Amino acid sequence: MADQGDMMQAVGETIKPFVPMKHIPHLVKSLYGLNVESCKELDSYDDKNYHVIVTGQSKNPYIKHPEEDGYVLKILNKMQSKNPLFVEAQHALINHVAKNGISVPHIVKNLKGENMSLEKIYHSENITDSTPFDFYIVRLLTYIPGETFFNKPVHPKSLYNIGKVLGKFHNAMEVSIIHGDVNESNIIVQEIPGQKVASGEPRVCDVSALIDFNDAVSSYTVFDVAICIAYMSIQCKEFDQRDVGGHVLAGYLSVRSMNDTEREVLKVCVCARIAQSLVMGAYTYYMDPSNVYVLNTAARGWPLASLMWKTPQHEIESRWNKIIEEYENL
Repeated sequence: MADQGDMMQAVGETIKPFVPMKHIPHLVKSLYGLNVESCKELDSYDDKNYHVIVTGQSKNPYIKHPEEDGYVLKILNKMQSKNPLFVEAQHALINHVAKNGISVPHIVKNLKGENMSLEKIYHSENITDSTPFDFYIVRLLTYIPGETFFNKPVHPKSLYNIGKVLGKFHNAMEVSIIHGDVNESNIIVQEIPGQKVASGEPRVCDVSALIDFNDAVSSYTVFDVAICIAYMSIQCKEFDQRDVGGHVLAGYLSVRSMNDTEREVLKVCVCARIAQSLVMGAYTYYMDPSNVYVLNTAARGWPLASLMWKTPQHEIESRWNKIIEEYENL
């Protein structure tokens, strides 16, 4: 297991993998016995993720019938790749959550029957004796079709459904484990069919799956609720952002309770997460200007941080409680 020093990102250190696209088909074939038909890089903060579509043929005894929707090849960042025990714990969490009825990606075994492997990956397509490289943990997971909640018009009932799934996730845990990054890009949604709404109006979405458990940790579940409210508030353009928490909480509280202390600290925790996301996003972009994904929070996040902080605690609580009561009276 890596020592504590190895698990701290040094100032100015870039931990996101350097992986030329040309390497992806080779990795999938050599590690998993699958032939790639197409490959698309997905947004990611610190890792490299690729949606790969494969042919119907498999040389992997653990993959009898390749998934038509494809897979996600995940190449873990340099820092976390030094800690395979963390990745094993993450796999155990994913399997536990799946057994409790929450849709999550499934881990695929490689040709050796392992859930992951540490691979030497060169940073250039043209490999010579002087080509730089690093070692990264490589995994393959099933791809869950649908859309992320990112840039979806926000309907209050979609927020209710997201809060409800988060509550179910916490209920599935035997100890206090949080997802750690319940943002709009880690929630797969599908529009509920049969809705009659005007063109351009928000549609109600239900949650198809939670993805990306890289930030899962043993901590207070109220932090997860705050993280969720923070990111959903940033995304919301359709109504007052300060009301988002009421809809998320209404869904959450329909399946799981919160005590008075958790409710009391929630506003401060939401503000803290917004600030944390803004600062880390700005720093990461400064270190790697090509990673525009980390700026998702910035444009609407700074004004929201100021608005939430300046709004008195009693006003936020009053707004949220009113919304919760409206759901309870339905």
